[in-house]
Amino acid sequence: MKYFIALMLICGLLFSQVLYEEYFTDGTMQLDWGPWFTDSLGIGDSMGVINDPTTPGGDSWAGRISNEYMGAAGLTYAGASSLVDYSIEAWVYTLVTTAAGPYNGIAIRMNPSTRYLYRLVSDFDNSARLRLGLIGYQGYPVVLRDWASSEIPGGVPSSSSWHKLKLKVVADSIWAYYDEQMLPGCPIINDSVSSGYFGMYVFNMSDTTSTKCDNVIVQAEGTSIVEHDIDREATFSVAPNPFRYKTVISFGKAQNTQCSVPGGRESSSFRRDRELKIYDATGRLVRNYSINLSNLNESAMSVCWDGTDAAGNAAAPGVYFIVDDYGNTLRNVVKLH
Repeated sequence: MKYFIALMLICGLLFSQVLYEEYFTDGTMQLDWGPWFTDSLGIGDSMGVINDPTTPGGDSWAGRISNEYMGAAGLTYAGASSLVDYSIEAWVYTLVTTAAGPYNGIAIRMNPSTRYLYRLVSDFDNSARLRLGLIGYQGYPVVLRDWASSEIPGGVPSSSSWHKLKLKVVADSIWAYYDEQMLPGCPIINDSVSSGYFGMYVFNMSDTTSTKCDNVIVQAEGTSIVEHDIDREATFSVAPNPFRYKTVISFGKAQNTQCSVPGGRESSSFRRDRELKIYDATGRLVRNYSINLSNLNESAMSVCWDGTDAAGNAAAPGVYFIVDDYGNTLRNVVKLH
């Protein structure tokens, strides 16, 4: 049997596949938006379209979600419940006020069965912050990370204005962005919600408030291994992730917890050696490993990364990218302090 493994980048650091887009062009919606919460009559807050000459999209149309029907929070969703590793970005009109409470933002991995979700919101009242949170058990909010004005690119705006918010989730890692700049401390590690819809969010405990949005783009993120002519399932894993002292990078039919590279005999002219390269967030090559795939059908091949570079120096804490010799990003790995 000829064994052929195709490592296919579906989406990753360098390339992403657009899954959904919403521009509200000509006053219409391309996506099917629904209310996340409804009353006994099935009435809830959902997406609407308004005419607004200030929209960053330039077509004078924007989306609008309010908390008019369902009280303090207004939330609308679209997409599919099966979405796992993906990102949502949108222009959001962030309200700046001295009154308490207006939250404007985006939501990701909205699970309809548990009502769990992640949200990134502006809280530009006297709190002067961005907030990443988890809506969890019985709707209770959990703060995952706050960014004060000094940590926000450009600081808190002095008046209400359009800004781009973005959330990306891959496995249990969450990245948050403001005006196309990653916020400090990312990724945030949380495994409370594994999949779900995306949406727009508004909150105000004491008043009716709206969130305006435009140019909503949802893209697949992460990687996948596609198998051809192999009668056993091939996997690619990194564990533990995140790690402090060492992590095992495994490639085979099952995860191998040992730090070794099993040998193998070439049985065809197909090239079975594969390079795995580890890059830091700046694009610098940190380590380079070679894996022989000859025995992929029989066992798992693995290498152990101890968190050092090729010279033996300890790599700094942060996000690293495992890339194959075709330039495909296979997995992100997080090194802790």
